Amino acid sequence: MNHIKTDSIEQIMRTLKLSGMAKDWRSVKYSDPEQYMRELLEIEVREREANRMTRLVKQAGFRVIKTLDKFVWKPTIEIPATITREEIETAAFVKKKENLVLLGVSGAGKTHLANAIALNLCEQGRHVRFFTATGLANNLQEKLNRGTLTTFMATLRKAELLVLDEIGFITLHKEASELLFQVVSDCYEQKSLIITSNLEFSQWNTVFGSDKLTAAMIDRLIHHSHILVFSGPSHRLEESIRRQKEPERYRAAGFENADASAAISVPVLPEAKLVKGGGEA
Repeated sequence: MNHIKTDSIEQIMRTLKLSGMAKDWRSVKYSDPEQYMRELLEIEVREREANRMTRLVKQAGFRVIKTLDKFVWKPTIEIPATITREEIETAAFVKKKENLVLLGVSGAGKTHLANAIALNLCEQGRHVRFFTATGLANNLQEKLNRGTLTTFMATLRKAELLVLDEIGFITLHKEASELLFQVVSDCYEQKSLIITSNLEFSQWNTVFGSDKLTAAMIDRLIHHSHILVFSGPSHRLEESIRRQKEPERYRAAGFENADASAAISVPVLPEAKLVKGGGEA
C-alpha cells in the first residue's frame, strides 16, 4: 500500500475543516490508536474554542480590551447589598436577565469594569455586544435610513448581554432617543444590560430630551437592576499626576517626552450628582 504523503494528509484535514489537526498533528506521539485519536481530537477542540472566542470578541465590538485582573476595586465603589463582587465578576446576573448600572464621575473605572465583564462572557463562549450610547444611536439611525433596522435588531437579540457605555456625554435628538428606547425596551426581562453613565437618573432627560421617554427607559432599566456608584478621583487624572511626579519611571517605560518641569494643566470639573446606595434611584 502506498503511503499517503504528508501534504496530502494535511490537505484532507483542511478539506474536512480540521485546521487544528492540520497544524499540530505531527506533535502527537503514537502509543496506541485510542490515545492517538484522542489527542488529535483534543487539538481540534482547543483550536475551535480559540477561534470561536476570537470571533465572539470581534463581534462584540470592544473599542479596547480590558480585563478583570487589571481592575482595581477601590473603597470608593459602592456595591449594593443585592449582589456580590463575585457575582459581578462572573456575570451571574446575566443568567437571571438582570441589569448592572454603573454610575459615577468620568475616569472612575466604569467602562473598564463593563468591558471586562463582557469579555469574561466572551471567554465563556457567550454572545455580547458593546456600544457607546451615541454609537448605537447613530447605528440605529443609519440602519433605519437604509431599511435594514429590522435585521440589525435581530442581531442584537442574539446577544445575552448588551453594554451601553457613556450615557450622558452627548445629547441625542428625538428619533435617536426613540430608537435607543426601543432597544432597551426589547431587552426588558429578555436579556441583560450593563449601562454606564456620569449622570444621575434625574439628569438623563438632558440626554434623551423627553421626560416621558426618559422615565419609561429608567423604569425598565432599574426594575431588575443592581446599581453601583463610582466616586472618588478619576483614574486617568491620577495617572497624569503620577507621570508628572515620576518622570524617570515613565521615560523608562517609553514615554520619552516626560518632563518634570512641565506641569500638565487639568481643568477641574464639578462632580456629577450620584445616586447613593444601590437598588433604587
